[in-house]
Amino acid sequence: MGLLKKKAIFYAIPALVVIAGAIFFFTGAGKPVNDALPIKTAKALRGDLRIEVVSAGVVSPDVEVVVKSKAGGEITEFPFNEGDTVKKGQVIVKLDPKTERARANQAEANQLMAKARLDKARISLKDVSVKLSRQRKLFQEGIISRQELDDAEVSIEKARTDIALSEAELLQSREALKEANDRLSDTEIKAPFAGTILKKFVDRGQVISSTVSSASEGTQIFSIADLDKIRVVAEVDEVDIARIVPGQEASIKIDSMPEKAFAGTIERIAPKGKVARTVTVFEVVVAITDKDKALLKPGMTADVKVLTKLVTGALLVPKEAVKTKDGGTGVYVMENGAPRWTPVKTAETNGVHTVVSEGIGDASEVVTSLINANGGKTQKKRFFF
Repeated sequence: MGLLKKKAIFYAIPALVVIAGAIFFFTGAGKPVNDALPIKTAKALRGDLRIEVVSAGVVSPDVEVVVKSKAGGEITEFPFNEGDTVKKGQVIVKLDPKTERARANQAEANQLMAKARLDKARISLKDVSVKLSRQRKLFQEGIISRQELDDAEVSIEKARTDIALSEAELLQSREALKEANDRLSDTEIKAPFAGTILKKFVDRGQVISSTVSSASEGTQIFSIADLDKIRVVAEVDEVDIARIVPGQEASIKIDSMPEKAFAGTIERIAPKGKVARTVTVFEVVVAITDKDKALLKPGMTADVKVLTKLVTGALLVPKEAVKTKDGGTGVYVMENGAPRWTPVKTAETNGVHTVVSEGIGDASEVVTSLINANGGKTQKKRFFF
């Protein structure tokens, strides 16, 4: 019997706690207490509202060229390093020319042989032409048969075909010689324009292969760019691209130099968008016009701001101060220490501040924190169970 009493007490205690908590809640203990967060306010002030499009981009040169060589051989000279500036036409790399010179000599010999074969074919044509004339005369006199005359006529056709083949071989040998001479000239690789060497793909002592099979290919030697013409390629969201036009001024900030803003101008906008991370963006090229643009290096990450509209002398409030109530727009203005709902008309916003065109005056103190349904301070609730 004592054991049953103990079990009854054991199960009764939690039930009493739950009942007491419910009574505590429904009799008012669970109602909001006046332990509210402080109301945050700000002044409505006159100022200029800058509406900007912000996007990320990468610094890059306007023109970057990868210089290639069709020649093969050992690199004997490459005295420049990445970052060195060079002049247009300056010899940057030299290859050992022995291999390419031998190929050029062989190509020249092939051309001479092709020319000789053509001359021989022309002589043969002249010879069979004279013979054909004699054969026709002899046939008319009945000295030779029709078959002999036909054989002479076939011989002249063969001679003409030999000339055509020899002419094709000569043309082919000329092109081969030109290609061989181009490869020979490529043993001295020159800068296509004045600029800065960005990357070396090979170095002194390395042996590279000649691209005999394709005139359009070549071994990458170095890349060069004109860093006097630097730009930022930014990706602008499709929702903002309509507000971007060439000629607009831009401000560029670099992660490594956050205190410096570089001036730039919108140069061009891609005619077609692309999908990046499920968002359609358009490439926008921003030309750097700042006098300190030499500080920028290709590959740097940049933040681009483009001013699309400037509203001057407007009454501005923080964006958080503008609220909606009963389907209307307004702000809470502090009067006698309490917030009062005031309908307003708003205009432009830049995501930080909003223009108020009607409803409140200068220096009005507006509430920026949350307000409860009764217009009072946001309060905490405490529940005891």
